[in-house]
Amino acid sequence: MSIQTPRFIDNLERKYYRFGIENLGLILVVMQAFGFFAYQISPLAKMKFMLIPELVMRGEIWRVITFIALPLSNDFWIIIVLFFIYSIMQIMEQAWGPFKTTLYFLIGLIMSVGYSLATGLAIDTFMPLEMSLFFAVAALYPRNEVLLFFFIPVPLWILAVFQALIIVYLMLVSNWIQRGYYAVVYLNYFLFFGLHHYGQYRAWSRRRNWQG
Repeated sequence: MSIQTPRFIDNLERKYYRFGIENLGLILVVMQAFGFFAYQISPLAKMKFMLIPELVMRGEIWRVITFIALPLSNDFWIIIVLFFIYSIMQIMEQAWGPFKTTLYFLIGLIMSVGYSLATGLAIDTFMPLEMSLFFAVAALYPRNEVLLFFFIPVPLWILAVFQALIIVYLMLVSNWIQRGYYAVVYLNYFLFFGLHHYGQYRAWSRRRNWQG
């Protein structure tokens, strides 16, 4: 599916395309695998990887990156998780190229780190950032299917809606600082797809008014 990215992003790509990181998905997978094995050696490794603002301010700068390595699974499901991350990153890179894929990820990363440092919120999971990547793929290819439980074909848009509902629920049951984080971490999605969805809404509104 072809979705036109906003003009300012296209302009950035023309000027700075050399800064795109090729095969970014492999880098993320290697980091997650490293985090997984570190956790198997010592569960305390999670505390070393977490983004804890107070410790960053004391000089533990590596935490602004190492929280990416916090494993999304601590058992054999890690294989599925790593394959999923690599697959969605490859799809994004094939659709957008290295620069836009890198920019999309970096916006989510920078917003996560910036919000954490500004509010004091400790980040102990890579999941919200990963979901922002999945939402991008679901928007690009909503009709593509994945095999849920390895045998049930489900369109990506349905999984995206389900995940969005989970995020809404988490926002409802969380405090305001955590709610703010969920709003900020998905800013990359709205920067890339906001105009597209606004156009969809306007088209739907015109059809509704015409039919009425």
